[in-house]
Amino acid sequence: MAGPSGKVTKKPAASKSKPKSNATSSGSASSSSYAGKAKGVTQLPVARVKRIIKEDKDIAMISNDAVFMISMATELFLESFTTKAFNLAKMEKRKTIAYKDLATAVTQHDSLEFLQDVIPKTMTLKAALEKQRVAKENEEMGGMGEDEEDHNGAQHEGSQNGDASDAENNDSRPMSEDDAGSGPDDMEED
Repeated sequence: MAGPSGKVTKKPAASKSKPKSNATSSGSASSSSYAGKAKGVTQLPVARVKRIIKEDKDIAMISNDAVFMISMATELFLESFTTKAFNLAKMEKRKTIAYKDLATAVTQHDSLEFLQDVIPKTMTLKAALEKQRVAKENEEMGGMGEDEEDHNGAQHEGSQNGDASDAENNDSRPMSEDDAGSGPDDMEED
């Protein structure tokens, strides 16, 4: 077999390690300096990641290196997130990660705070209906103009945060305006 220098060499045996020389036949830079190509293997299918990225209408083109780096960053994020959730499961002497472990990890770690809307704590139907009822009552009482509502906003917010149903459902995140109007009755059917 002809090597990079043009000499015929034997193919190394499978049990031997790779040769230490990283020079390529095209004469490009060795691996000790950045050659502009991301190297490695990702567990996520690069084609699928690229398809997801292309769903964003603002992104017209993306290089394969950028897709690879996004795949690697996603893997590292998921590894960190699931490790935090698994540690919570281990504390309860379980080997299986449950939804509640993921939701608890989101509320306990500031670095995962951006996921609070995507992975909220679960609550019972009774607590959700009570939360919706309280939100409707606040909306009816606060049916004044925006200017008047701003003057009384602290009173309305205080009544939401001091509600006994929040203590029951252990929902530690503040209730947003979007949460206040959403409930089981507001969901669209597929």
